[in-house]
Amino acid sequence: MFETGRQIGAYRVVRLLGKGGMAEVYEVENERLGARFALKAFTLDHGEIEFLRKRFQVEGRLLARLSHPRIVRVYDMGVDEATGLTYYVMDLVLDELGRPRSLRDALENGEATEEKAANWYEDLREGLNYIHAMGVVHRDVTLENVLVDSDGRAVLSDFGVSKILPRDLRAELKETVNTLVRGEKPLMGKSFYIAPEVVEGGDESVASDFYSLGVMMLRLLTQVWYAPGMKLDDLLLPFDPEWRRILPPLLAEKPMERTMPAWRRQERNPFRSLVTAGGGENDVMLRIRFPHWILAGLMLFAAAAFAVVVIYAAYERGQRMMAERELRELRERISILEAK
Repeated sequence: MFETGRQIGAYRVVRLLGKGGMAEVYEVENERLGARFALKAFTLDHGEIEFLRKRFQVEGRLLARLSHPRIVRVYDMGVDEATGLTYYVMDLVLDELGRPRSLRDALENGEATEEKAANWYEDLREGLNYIHAMGVVHRDVTLENVLVDSDGRAVLSDFGVSKILPRDLRAELKETVNTLVRGEKPLMGKSFYIAPEVVEGGDESVASDFYSLGVMMLRLLTQVWYAPGMKLDDLLLPFDPEWRRILPPLLAEKPMERTMPAWRRQERNPFRSLVTAGGGENDVMLRIRFPHWILAGLMLFAAAAFAVVVIYAAYERGQRMMAERELRELRERISILEAK
């Protein structure tokens, strides 16, 4: 939609980062500030889907009220004069190579190790705890909507289907997302991530965000999509026992039984597994590996053992040379005596 170099308000387009069904995201630069941001432009503009435009505007106003390292922050909103398209400007989240990358990308590229999954879980738990405390339900916690920053940390994005809970922020955002579709109740989110009570027509809640997070973490670990009734203990047996403590409460069938436990790092299993995809959709191939501190200890022990062997060999060689010298001297003395 916007070519490189195009000026949109105070921002110059650097490159297109990605596009979806209702928006495009660009890397832009504010030359006056000398800083770069992400600009999200709402691309659908015909009247039949005006509710989507409103939802986009709700997302921008919502994010502008939120500020946390584990969520995307909005700094500016506006309308492009030439096209009439609504846009807002937000944090630019790129990985260490300067690429826009989601957890789905990390999973598909084989980068989703168990250790990284545990770190991402803690990041997302922080972010969700914050927005829930602010009265916000995300409603679309998916692999695609979690970005990876340059430090490898997870950042929650795409609040376009978010809902303001009645107890907070209601005064400023009266026209919330769940009332925008002309009285109809849209089923937001991808089917695998949707909590059972929402599928049956119930309301989204903090508990439904918990469920989506559980589905996502299980997918990262095992490559398997969760289905109600699945035996989690058997599926999680090759992994750190912490997952068997954390995932069942996230994926509990009844919303009131769901919790989002903290990760207890002091109890982590020192022998963890690296999971990669097998040949089929749900095939899992496991390779056991050691954490870095055990590998470092083994390497140090091996180096010390090698040094001991080298020193002992040198000592033995020295002793042998001394014995050979003494033997030569003794033979010389005997030869002298025999000559006399």
